[in-house]
Amino acid sequence: MVFNHKLTERGVSKLMRGEELDKPIFQILGFKKIAGQGGSDRYRLNISDGTHSHTFAMLATQLNHMIPDGQLDNFCVIRADKIVSNAVSEKRVLIILELTVLATGTEMKVKIGNPVQFVEGGSASQADTSHAGSNLNRPFRVQESAGHADRPTPNPRKWDTGFGSDSEAVMPIRDINPYNSSKIGVKVRVTNKGQVKTWSNSRGEGKLFSMDLLDDSGEIRMTAFNQQVDQMYELIKVGCVYTFRNFSVKSANKNFSTLNNDYELSANQDTQFTLCTDAEASDIPVVSYEFVEIANIEVAEKDRIIDVIGVCKKIGDLQTFTARTTNKELTKRDIVLVDKTNREINLTLWGKQAEDFQDDSNPVVAVKGAKVSDYNGKSISCMMSSSMLVNPDIPEAHVLRGWYDNVGLHTESHSLSMSRAPGGTGTPWKLIREANTMNNPAAQDKGDYYMCKTTIVAIKRDNAMYRACPGEKCNKKVIDGGNGFFRCEKCNKESSDFKWRAMANVNFADCSSNVWATCFQETAEIVFGLPSETLGPISNDDPDQFDGIIKDAAFKSYIVKFRCKMETYNSENRLKHSVLELHPVNYAEYAKKLLNEIKECAPA
Repeated sequence: MVFNHKLTERGVSKLMRGEELDKPIFQILGFKKIAGQGGSDRYRLNISDGTHSHTFAMLATQLNHMIPDGQLDNFCVIRADKIVSNAVSEKRVLIILELTVLATGTEMKVKIGNPVQFVEGGSASQADTSHAGSNLNRPFRVQESAGHADRPTPNPRKWDTGFGSDSEAVMPIRDINPYNSSKIGVKVRVTNKGQVKTWSNSRGEGKLFSMDLLDDSGEIRMTAFNQQVDQMYELIKVGCVYTFRNFSVKSANKNFSTLNNDYELSANQDTQFTLCTDAEASDIPVVSYEFVEIANIEVAEKDRIIDVIGVCKKIGDLQTFTARTTNKELTKRDIVLVDKTNREINLTLWGKQAEDFQDDSNPVVAVKGAKVSDYNGKSISCMMSSSMLVNPDIPEAHVLRGWYDNVGLHTESHSLSMSRAPGGTGTPWKLIREANTMNNPAAQDKGDYYMCKTTIVAIKRDNAMYRACPGEKCNKKVIDGGNGFFRCEKCNKESSDFKWRAMANVNFADCSSNVWATCFQETAEIVFGLPSETLGPISNDDPDQFDGIIKDAAFKSYIVKFRCKMETYNSENRLKHSVLELHPVNYAEYAKKLLNEIKECAPA
């Protein structure tokens, strides 16, 4: 076929030098979809003037539809009716704002000429004369069998960076190894930033934080220590794109990272980082997910790391407890996620993430790097390396939002975590008789945890209240010295003050049996209906009033989470029950639970 238009001679090199051209004509050799922040996708074009090609021409977002509509395709010829060339950090970016298609790719079928990649910062005179004998100055005939024997050799480069020297070059994450990182940097998006952690051992004290980095070739983790923490932590923002240089590379410690990379980076005193502009960041993708549907988690192996997305159907209470091994105070919150498979699962959040999550508007939650647990059904939890987004601007989130608002909100779903009671996330339901048996294997080792709807039938009055150490993290019983001071043996100190704490021994009953269980502080206050600061003086000064409080607390029903553990006392084994959580019965929720159990028992 005969093409009656000519490409603009040296159009690429002229624009890249900042010259202005009136409606230049180019051929599109390819395009790439770039996921932008906030869901605003962009297209990056590889344009050619027949002599040079340039892979960093951006299509204005208002023209995006021309690619999926088929108006722009490979080898099509366009006239750039409005094009701008912006210099951004010593790098020029071409942006096509308006265009006219002169010939489609189907009509052209092949590449025009033998263009080579334009190298910014190279010799313009040499580049422009590399095709001095070309016939691009006149209309030409496209030949489908055109040879390429005379194609010039492109300038050799290690990486296609768009920069003029190795000191400014960046490499893709996939090419990072301990032998090539001395002069080369990386341009990456920060997808996750952990909390600052401290340590103390025989070698001293210190602090660190880690962040996950992403480009279009892969992911890698970077860790900063001590002084670098002070310099970097507040400046690094999740979701932003940075160029990092002068870092160390070492083998990845898989105990602390779930990323698919054999190496990780360490910041040092020479490490430099620069925030990229929006134009520079447009070729770096946002967080990439490989979502697993909730229904498929049921067959996922224990400890598998997965990405999951779902609508937050329910939010549990914030729970605070002390870790047995470290004696540190921890906080967690359980939430319930549901997706289009009509399956729901419990997700455990920890620390600040648990404290900050209070959105009760059924948001869409996406988690990258959640860990699967198979204890009492299936559940998932966030780890230090996990990242979570609420209402992310991604297609999967929009689909889920529409499904839940129109269908899921009114549809019953099946829980993989075996519990729907408030506070009972991930815990199975049992009758007291099933758990309170010496043959219960779950009670032998770590203890058996179970939920039960019970009624209080008796409360022991003796030792229901006691004087405790006033220390912030100490609840031990104090000894009255008879001299106005109270001694704490654990803290090894005396104080003129103390605090009242509750520890009630309560008998719970259901339709199968009854059991004595200990309620500590928070759960005991729920039983009595009064705080310890009020109950303590009453129990000490007004026994009749305290007896009335106990009488009023009897024969009330609760949803209780028990811990049943085999203990040895005076060489005799016995089961000891403790109350971990206690909630008034939500009869609507409880009725739904019973209906679901009936449906599951019904023949198909």
